[in-house]
Amino acid sequence: MAQPTNTFDTYDGANSIREDLADVIYNISPTETPFMSNASKGTATNTLYEWQTDSLADAGANAQIEGDDYTGDARTATVRLNNQTQISSKSVTISGTDDAVDNAGMSTQMAYQLAKMGKEIKRDMERALVGIENAKVAGNATTARETASVGTWYGGNKPGTSSSAGNFSTNGSPSATPAGTGATAIAGGTNRTYTEALLKAGLLKAFELGGEPETVMMSPSHKQLASAFTGVATKYKDASDRVSIGTTDIYVSDFGEVAFVPNRHQNANRVDILQMDMWSVDFLRPFQTSDLAKTGDSDKKLLLAEWTLCAKAPNANYGIFNLTA
Repeated sequence: MAQPTNTFDTYDGANSIREDLADVIYNISPTETPFMSNASKGTATNTLYEWQTDSLADAGANAQIEGDDYTGDARTATVRLNNQTQISSKSVTISGTDDAVDNAGMSTQMAYQLAKMGKEIKRDMERALVGIENAKVAGNATTARETASVGTWYGGNKPGTSSSAGNFSTNGSPSATPAGTGATAIAGGTNRTYTEALLKAGLLKAFELGGEPETVMMSPSHKQLASAFTGVATKYKDASDRVSIGTTDIYVSDFGEVAFVPNRHQNANRVDILQMDMWSVDFLRPFQTSDLAKTGDSDKKLLLAEWTLCAKAPNANYGIFNLTA
């Protein structure tokens, strides 16, 4: 069929048709930050944030004769650890006109951009925590301070001369008690496939050193591998009582249940075995907005947070390093 002669249609009247712009802005960028969401929050009072750890003497024979005279046993001092605070920020400049016009999907352009930047900073912090191997940096007038990432605090399993599950190292050197100090990233080795044997070896080591990990954090690809491990209880088990965030499998280990948590920001070559109550993200300056100097017909704002990572008990956790992405 054909359109009747002289029919006035939308093509002829295009100049007068109102635009149809949805009053919503779609953004599929993920905003989940599983490590930050699970870690406790605290307050720092200096750029060098310090805390102490301690441990009990190894269990041993302890039978004494009656009436014995005693001298003081040798005792060990606490271990003093520290990390640097890191400033994470973003700024925005909005013209007076742009903030005055009626923008679709937002109250004002400034409010929208500030909310967006807050989510972006949280993602940057998550990456700094678990996405990279980063030693702490004290900084100076020309160098930014940096907080030590999760992987620098505990020992890990990496292939050196051997790729066996029992090849434990700390900061590149074999050790029976693989606690790191945040000062050095664990040295790399040859990448290998993530296996259940590696996971079980890491859980064993964490338990032997006194840890009670409940979370295994990993990249999405490693989560797919781990879902096929024989120890996974069921993908449909109610995990509402777990401290993990996100889609979770429950793995029944020899030392209790742990939750498999995928993290989009996770280092692609590392799996973290974590006792989350032994981690804290502490703020010297919590998220805050400041007005920057006005230099013309625009408004400038700065959004920042100054924060650090506290590894309350490094040996409660364990890392499996040098995995094929």
